[in-house]
Amino acid sequence: MKKNSIGILGGGQLCQMLAEYLISNGNEVYFIDPSPNPPAKHTKAIHIQDDYDDLSALEKLIDNCNVITYEFENIPLKSLEFLEKKINIYPSKKILSVAQNRLNEKNNFIKCGIKTPKFFSFNKRDDLKNKLKKENIETPIIIKTNTLGYDGKGQFHIEKKEEISNILELLDDGTDYIVEQKIKFKKEFSVIIGRNYNGEIFHFDPFENIHKNGILDISISPARIDQNTINDATELAKKFVTKNNLIGIIAIEMFLDNNNSILFNEIAPRPHNSGHLTIESHSLSQFGMLGKILNNERIEKPLIKKSSIMKNILGEFFINKDHKKILEKISMTPNHFVKMYNKDEPKIGRKMGHVTIFTENIERSIVKINKLID
Repeated sequence: MKKNSIGILGGGQLCQMLAEYLISNGNEVYFIDPSPNPPAKHTKAIHIQDDYDDLSALEKLIDNCNVITYEFENIPLKSLEFLEKKINIYPSKKILSVAQNRLNEKNNFIKCGIKTPKFFSFNKRDDLKNKLKKENIETPIIIKTNTLGYDGKGQFHIEKKEEISNILELLDDGTDYIVEQKIKFKKEFSVIIGRNYNGEIFHFDPFENIHKNGILDISISPARIDQNTINDATELAKKFVTKNNLIGIIAIEMFLDNNNSILFNEIAPRPHNSGHLTIESHSLSQFGMLGKILNNERIEKPLIKKSSIMKNILGEFFINKDHKKILEKISMTPNHFVKMYNKDEPKIGRKMGHVTIFTENIERSIVKINKLID
């Protein structure tokens, strides 16, 4: 007989932190991940080491779990189709299909009446200069793979038209791309928002985000934006999740441009890197919100306990720095919280952990932690 059990597709750090919450609150957790030693294996969750499209592995989730979720976007949609015939999976296959395809994502925003940066679909065989002229888009631009890109992967930045020929040489003939106008923005921020089985919506106030080389570097809570922007961003997020009938949680990355307009960038239908600081800084973490939604438990609005920042720790920190000494120093500093992901091998750009810091002086804390980590 099934217990109060939840299945997760993917065994990375998001699964690790979600499993830690679920298990501490009485859930049994099963997860599928093809690698032998993923981060979630360092919890009490049960590891099914198979590919995400392995039907026998999917059947194990169906047999042992009450509901299923996923921790990253690149899950085969056919796996979700197979699962949805026999068990509830949240967020739905429909929402994952939107997140997996940048063109679908942008068109979905527009159908919801939400602004985005200018964009168009692109293939290497197209005449990029003519398409830019036709769409009335000026450089700088970003060319992104239409699918499978994350953390800056599959992205090509063009600052001037003179760079186009060289960049086109780097593109694959058989790959579909999307071209976006690079906008000038005041702030980049994210709204993490959840919706339960009854259609009730819960959200965190926006997190301000600072990226480096296409990878999230720093998140700040609360975001340094005015109340009108907070209200508008929240209402747009509510509109999007309602129109798409979300059950689960989703992170929506947004820009505030120089005209104070909010533009949607992209979505992640899962816990998000920018929300990791909620584990310490809020009355309910993003993992707790998702866990309560999946378990159909009562949710109170998550409240900020402390203003804070989060700093990602990437593989280069372990390669280039005396990481043991520095992490020990950070861990012993009051109001500093280190979380490691138990990954086997550090690589450039790989997220290995993060530090959350309670602080009333955001800029000073950013300078200090950057000096230690970067």
